[in-house]
Amino acid sequence: MKRTAWALSAALLLASCGGTRPDIATLASNSDQVIWEAGQKAAEKKQWEAARQHFKRIIEGFPQSQVGPQARLALADSYFQEGGTGNYILAVSAYREFLTFFPTHARSDYAQFQVGESFWRQKNGPDRDQTATEEALAEFQKLLEQYPDSPKAEETRGRIRECRQSLAHAEFLAGQFYQRTRQACRASIARYEGILNEYPDYSGLDEVLFRLSQCLCQSGRGVEAQPHLAKLRDEYPDSPLASEAKKFECDTAVPPPPSPASTPAVEATPSPTPTPTPPAP
Repeated sequence: MKRTAWALSAALLLASCGGTRPDIATLASNSDQVIWEAGQKAAEKKQWEAARQHFKRIIEGFPQSQVGPQARLALADSYFQEGGTGNYILAVSAYREFLTFFPTHARSDYAQFQVGESFWRQKNGPDRDQTATEEALAEFQKLLEQYPDSPKAEETRGRIRECRQSLAHAEFLAGQFYQRTRQACRASIARYEGILNEYPDYSGLDEVLFRLSQCLCQSGRGVEAQPHLAKLRDEYPDSPLASEAKKFECDTAVPPPPSPASTPAVEATPSPTPTPTPPAP
C-alpha cells in the first residue's frame, strides 16, 4: 500500500510539471527488474523524468537490489544526457554518490570520468571564469591517479591536455590585457612567468616568451629578458616572433666591460708610514 501511494504521488508530480507520466502499476511493482527495464525504455526514448522516477524507485525501494548500482549510474547518466548547467551539477552529485557507495565497482572509473566530463561541459571560454575547467582538470587527474589502467585513461589524458591549454590561454589573455590595456608590466610579468612555470606545454609559449621579454625591457630589466629571448630563438626558430626577438638584443645586451687600454691608470696611493710609539718613561 505504501509503495502504491509513493508511486502515485510521483506520477502526479510529474504530470503537474509537464513531464511524461510513468506507469503507476510498474512503479508499484514488487519486481526491481520490471522497474529497471521500464526505466531503461524511458531513457531510450529520452523521457528523462519518467526514467529517473523508475531509477529512484529502485534506489529507495530496493536497497539490496542487484541492479542498484546500475540504477544509480543510470540516474546520473539521465542528468548528464539531458544536459544543461543545472543537470550537469545534479549529474556530478549523482556520480559522486555512486562512487561513495561503490568505490570498487567495475564501472567506478567511468563514473569518475563522468564527474570530470560534467565539469568540462560547463567550462567557459578563456576570457571568462575558469573554475569549471579547474574542477574538470582535478577530476580527470584523479581518475589517472586512482584508475591508471582504466580504458578511459587515454581519453582522460586528452581532456587533461585540453584543460591545461585552456587554463594557460586564460592566463595569457590576462597578461596581455594588463600589458596592452593597463600598461601594468609587473602584473603581466607575473602572469607570463606563471605560464612558463605551470604550463610549459602551452602551445603559445613562443608568444609568452616574447611578451614577457617586452615587459621586462619596458621595466628596465632587460638583462633578465636575455634568457627568454635566447629560448625563443633556439626552441622556436620557425616562429615569426623569433626574428622579432632580435630587435630586443641591443636593448637587453649587457654592456661589455671596459678594455684595459681605455681604462686610465690609477696611481697607487702610498700607505702612510706608521709613527713609532715612544717608550714609556
